[in-house]
Amino acid sequence: MDGSTPESDAVRELSEPHAGATYGPKPQSRTPAIPAPEAPADEPAADPTTGHAPPSLWRRLFATRRLRFAWALAALIVLAAAVAATVILANAPRPDATMHGTTAEPDALVRDLVAGEASWVRIELSTLHSYGTFRGLEIWSGTDAHGSPCLMSVNRANDTLSDLRCAPVPAQLFIDISSTGDDYDGLPRDGLIRFIHRGDTVDAFVHLMPEGD
Repeated sequence: MDGSTPESDAVRELSEPHAGATYGPKPQSRTPAIPAPEAPADEPAADPTTGHAPPSLWRRLFATRRLRFAWALAALIVLAAAVAATVILANAPRPDATMHGTTAEPDALVRDLVAGEASWVRIELSTLHSYGTFRGLEIWSGTDAHGSPCLMSVNRANDTLSDLRCAPVPAQLFIDISSTGDDYDGLPRDGLIRFIHRGDTVDAFVHLMPEGD
């Protein structure tokens, strides 16, 4: 008969660990931490507030260069336009005289010519405006029945209306007085005088035929 007791068997069971048995809390496995990839040297880290990375130094530099190029191109265009305008103005013919408005009132001859020879234009006498005299020709302006400005020349040498024209704005208004055909001998040789209406002034250009023609 075995002398062991149930209590002694239980104590032995607890005191002798079973093979492969594990007691106490199970140890946790540790995985080595993997470092986060670092941003490239030329790419700044993302902004934590927006989640987007700011533009790189290269992109900022490229954008700055494009902006500078655009400004430089615009400056060159403006400069080229200014030079072209200067050349055009420098090569434009200059008037032989610029006639300014006067306070002279139309006399009986001017009124008769406007009411007679120029009656078809129907210029209102109250709109007549004098620009003085150039080489024996009196220059007057007025307004016709359609509201268009008119320009005319009075030759005091023979009391005639040398020329009269009207043109609606913004068309250029001018008259030509020729030494042949207009009964005008105020030029040293054959040629003509062109009067161009500028509003408050009238420019006079003298064009003479070359000598010997």
